[in-house]
Formats: sequence, C-alpha cells, structure tokens
Amino acid sequence: MKKEFRKKVIDVRQSQCVDFISTRSDIITDKLLSMDCIKNAHSIMLYLDFNNEVQTNNLINKLLSLKKIVSSPVTYKKDRKLVPTQITDLKKDIQLGVYGIREPNPNYSRSIPVEDLDIVIVPAVAYDLNCYRLGYGGGFYDRFLENLRPDTITIGIAFDLQIFDSIPKDPHDAQLDYIVTESKLITSIK
Repeated sequence: MKKEFRKKVIDVRQSQCVDFISTRSDIITDKLLSMDCIKNAHSIMLYLDFNNEVQTNNLINKLLSLKKIVSSPVTYKKDRKLVPTQITDLKKDIQLGVYGIREPNPNYSRSIPVEDLDIVIVPAVAYDLNCYRLGYGGGFYDRFLENLRPDTITIGIAFDLQIFDSIPKDPHDAQLDYIVTESKLITSIK
C-alpha cells in the first residue's frame, strides 16, 4: 500500500512544471524565514532538493546570510545512517552522493553533532494533517529523527499536492512538529 501511494504522489509531483516548483518553493522559503523558531535557531539541518521536491538552495543561501550554521545530511548507505555535514558554500561544498542526491562533500566539510541541531527540515513524499510523513522507503530519516534532542524542532516542507487527510503509516514513522506548504502551516504541537 505504501509503495503504490508513494509512486502516485511522486508521479503527480514530477508532472509539475519548473515555474510551479520554483514559485511555490519561494513562497515556502519566505514562510519558513518568518517563523520564530527559524529566526531563533542557531543550527539548522535541511535536505538538498532532488526530483521536484521543494527547492532548498535559496533557503540555504538566506540562512547562511543570517549567520546560521547550516548542514545537510551525508548518507551512509551501508550503515543506513545520515550524518549532518556543514554547508558554507553551495558551489564548492556539494557533490553527488548516494542515490544521485546532492550532499555535502565530507572531505571539505565538518560533521555537526546531532545534539547541536536546533531545527531539522526533512523531505518526504507525502504528509498527513497530523504531521506524519511518508518518506522514500529507506527509513533513514525515521531512524535519524529518533536521535534528536527532545527540544529539536522538526519541520516538513511540501507542496499542497503532497498533503492528505491520512497516509499509510507504520508505528515507527516519525511525527513532525510542523508542515509548511505554499498555503498551509500545520502543527502537531499542542
């Protein structure tokens, strides 16, 4: 069930034009930058976009200009883990990593201790209205999120077309604190 649902949502996202992705990504970036938790954060980890996900380059550059410590995960497939690795320059710090996804080059960038992260912005295929995420099926982020400090804020970013009343989920699937889309701010914080 998860596999079919995932494929359906990815196909819809893939069918969107460049202008759709770019325009809505800019709106989401502006919404994120207006959030108090982002303004007050010192260290933020976020993904490098791939495959028509919400674009993150503009967000990364703006966070760097605000003097935030910005990191993105390096994927270690064999160990099935993500290691936050600092980004200081999108042009020189980045390489193609596992699964053809851009990631920081660990030879030129320092890893960031998980306990130093104030905010983690995660990718997903889909989200539900209770802030649960449906990832890509590897479980990398679900395992990673289990090791965060209890006060680390987790945010999913997505297009409206990726939000559903409910999604297929398992007990180990992570619930996030916020989901930000071009028209919605959804929270699980009571």
